[in-house]
Amino acid sequence: MDSQEEFFLGETSGGEASAVASDIRDEIAQVWGLPLGCVVTLSVRGQERIELRGRLELLAAPGFPWDRNQRLRLKLAGVIFFSTEIERWLVV
Repeated sequence: MDSQEEFFLGETSGGEASAVASDIRDEIAQVWGLPLGCVVTLSVRGQERIELRGRLELLAAPGFPWDRNQRLRLKLAGVIFFSTEIERWLVV
């Protein structure tokens, strides 16, 4: 039987970020070509274009094996959106 591992991307009970989580996040960032964990200015497509600034966070790890075409659920400046809604970004 196949099993799928779950990755914890939040904080540990001690309030410190998990070292494994940042490694996984960095690998996902490389595969998707996104600046996860970096401070960015980003434009999101929608009914009206929204420009946000802050640290780009990954809310949930994609299923494994990773498919670059799968959309990621992201958060920036309190706004939740999908990677497919990103119009453009700039690391600041």
